[in-house]
Amino acid sequence: MSTDHIVEATTPDPPPTKRVNAVHVRVSRLRSLFRSLAGPDTVTSVISTQPGGYRLVPAEVDSEQFEKLLAAAMRERDKGYLDGAAVRLERALSLWEGNAFSDADAGDCVAAEADRLAELRLVALEEQTDVMLAMGAHAQVVSRLKPLIERYPLRETLYRHLMSALHQSGRPAEALAIYADLRAKLAEELGTEPTPDVQRLYRALLSPQTKHHGSTAVWPPFAVSARRRAPSQLPGDIADFVPCETTDVLAPALTASDRTTTAVTAITGQGGAGKTAAAVHLAHRLRPWFPDGQLYVDLGGSTRHPTDPAAALAQMLLALDHPMSALPEGIGAQAACFRDSLRGRRVLTVLDDAADEAQVRHLLPGNVESAVIITSRARLTSLPFTSRVEHEDMSLHQALMLFRRVLGAARVDRDLVAAREVARLCGCLPLALRIAAARLAARPHWSFADLAHRLTHRSRLDELTHGPLSVRSCFAPAYHRLAEDDRRLFRMLGLSGVRVLSAPPGTALPSLAVPDVAEALERLADTRLLKVVHTGAPGTVPRFWLHGLVSAYARERAEAEASDIERAAAQELRRLEDRETAVPVLPTAIGRVRAGRHGSWGPVGREPL
Repeated sequence: MSTDHIVEATTPDPPPTKRVNAVHVRVSRLRSLFRSLAGPDTVTSVISTQPGGYRLVPAEVDSEQFEKLLAAAMRERDKGYLDGAAVRLERALSLWEGNAFSDADAGDCVAAEADRLAELRLVALEEQTDVMLAMGAHAQVVSRLKPLIERYPLRETLYRHLMSALHQSGRPAEALAIYADLRAKLAEELGTEPTPDVQRLYRALLSPQTKHHGSTAVWPPFAVSARRRAPSQLPGDIADFVPCETTDVLAPALTASDRTTTAVTAITGQGGAGKTAAAVHLAHRLRPWFPDGQLYVDLGGSTRHPTDPAAALAQMLLALDHPMSALPEGIGAQAACFRDSLRGRRVLTVLDDAADEAQVRHLLPGNVESAVIITSRARLTSLPFTSRVEHEDMSLHQALMLFRRVLGAARVDRDLVAAREVARLCGCLPLALRIAAARLAARPHWSFADLAHRLTHRSRLDELTHGPLSVRSCFAPAYHRLAEDDRRLFRMLGLSGVRVLSAPPGTALPSLAVPDVAEALERLADTRLLKVVHTGAPGTVPRFWLHGLVSAYARERAEAEASDIERAAAQELRRLEDRETAVPVLPTAIGRVRAGRHGSWGPVGREPL
């Protein structure tokens, strides 16, 4: 947007003489505000400078995301994916906090945009109730629509949906009363009758022979085989919230009708990122496409004792009614028997928490009709995947949506600033967010501010433990599988408070007996204890980021195990950084320390110890 257009759109009175300077000053203030609101790990620039003006990054603009989610929801609904449409509509509507631009005193341009967005919001609400009706959530539709009708008394689509919901909830008299109320309002306000669609519904409700149904029905695309029992081993689906970015990528690969090989898909990512929840949610969504059964095996790859592949094969063959007495010897023969049992059958297999490629290689079906979803912390790059997705942490919006689903929108909105702070302190890690929500649900007298204070002033890992759920348990198996040299480096990072760092190849830490720091950092990234945050051009030294909760675990291990040499090395690393960073800035903007004959090795950001 050009500078002149910004002035024209946002200044109702005659523009100031120095309009360009005024815009520059305001944009600078906005950027400072965004930096203060962003977490320490946020590096995205919301506003970029362009010739003659500025550009908002679309991914950072709520209204842009709202429209994309609304369009995606309508596409999902048209395909019959009602659960996907419902999730998108919920995400789209959760972006709203009050009316658009309600606090902006601006000109006609902004007012017109506010009206346009308000209309789209109504469309989204109508689509949401339509989808909920098709999914059978009639009582929920009734409770949502009654206050909306009071706010929009002439919006006929809302009345039509409310009539349908009341009728299908066993309240036909109330449905007819709603129609009478609408007809009276239209006659009084506009002198018109209800639309033909509403009138047809009214006549259908009057007929005892006619039963009204939702507008959308989902039919399985394949018939269920009657020859053999169809196993159904999936764990229960997540009832509150699963981000749909991952499932949207994998679903087409799993359901494509023109594929010529077995669909082998994977969801990879760090511990606690919600890989299992996403895989199970997707498998439930795709059950109509795999009517001959759904298999599920927990491979325990992140534990100290992963499941033996032969035991996993036996579990699946038993579910497929293969007699164990007829099981051949040798894992190769057993795998062939498994593939033969799936011949001509549409079966979806979920292999959860795989340790590596060797553990799953013999567990894959061979027929084109079947499909597999694998979850793993390892990237499993040597397997022939149809599609593989790296599962990321939740966004702040998704974190708040999870809180709203678990705790109720009123409790979250009442303490919204503190809720955002809790999400930030959890690093938006899905497991941490679920534990935080569970603790708040268990203690209704706690506010989000209470939990934020505990997460700040007590052991964060102790606070993020609830019953069998523990964030600490996500990192412990990876740490214990590290070689001792890598453990020493990990503990030193925890002691120093460094969060973002890099090291050229060949960099050594003689005091810690780490001969090649760059390779050690790569190994820590392979185990998901570090993330690569920037690679740059080919040949550029990569930068590694330590997640806030992983950093807390590293400090915890260091306090229990670190030697005096490690503590001295950590203090030296911190002193080197302090000399380089006299003025506090965002972690990713801090210059690397230059020291030693091995080239540049140093931190680019840390948290206070």
